[in-house]
Amino acid sequence: MKYLIVDDEKIIVEGMEDTLREIVGDSAAIYTASDPFEAIEQMKLHHVDMVFSDVDMPGMNGLKLAQSLSEINPDVDIVFCTGYAHYSLDAWKTTAKAFILKPVSKDDMKAAIDRLTANRNKVSAAEPSDKSGGKELEVICFGNFEIFHKGNPVHFARKKSKEMVAYLIDRKGAMVSTGELRSALWEEDEDNEEKKGYIRVLANDIRKSMEDIGISNFLRNDMDCYSVDIKSMSCDYLKFLEGDEKAKKSFSEEYMMQYPWAETTLGTLLDML
Repeated sequence: MKYLIVDDEKIIVEGMEDTLREIVGDSAAIYTASDPFEAIEQMKLHHVDMVFSDVDMPGMNGLKLAQSLSEINPDVDIVFCTGYAHYSLDAWKTTAKAFILKPVSKDDMKAAIDRLTANRNKVSAAEPSDKSGGKELEVICFGNFEIFHKGNPVHFARKKSKEMVAYLIDRKGAMVSTGELRSALWEEDEDNEEKKGYIRVLANDIRKSMEDIGISNFLRNDMDCYSVDIKSMSCDYLKFLEGDEKAKKSFSEEYMMQYPWAETTLGTLLDML
């Protein structure tokens, strides 16, 4: 999920961003805008899924902004955040999906996110999407790295487990040695038996996470080398490399932003534009 916060008061934006990170975690893609026009540009660049927007802003009010954002991304969920309760009726007449009063509390923001996420899951279940092309997993590499199964994020017990999956996808399904994994995940070049053992722990965690959602043989290993089954996934990065036009259009010059090692691949992708 990608989120956008829009408000013309910097202190409010900062406060809402901190609150949102407490709810969705540090790895989530959160963007901010100080006015409606910047918000429109952010939507064009990042195609965000959920927007928390002020209503009363100079230049364009939040109601008109909601319409503009929905024209760019019809699937966006818009939550209005305002100190004026009388805006609520007008808000519901637009494409807004929720309305919360300022100062925005963590409980109110979480309730809105939970309700909108539940609605998204219901729609996905009722109307299966073809975004994954019939594959069991949908992998998003452009922006922050995320991996989904039937529209729901795949849960890993450890952050490094998710990062290991990301790195193996970055390697396009090739076998990767534990030494290379150690160097990428911890930026260590020296041989380290403790880290080798921990990589095996991560591997077991990955297998369990996949088995919990009914996917077997996702992670493969041979002689202290690992790879993932890229045939089981629909991935924007892999489609980009194959020349897929939709994947190229979805690339906003951001790639696995939470991982420093991904900058090398980002440079390669930029050279391909």
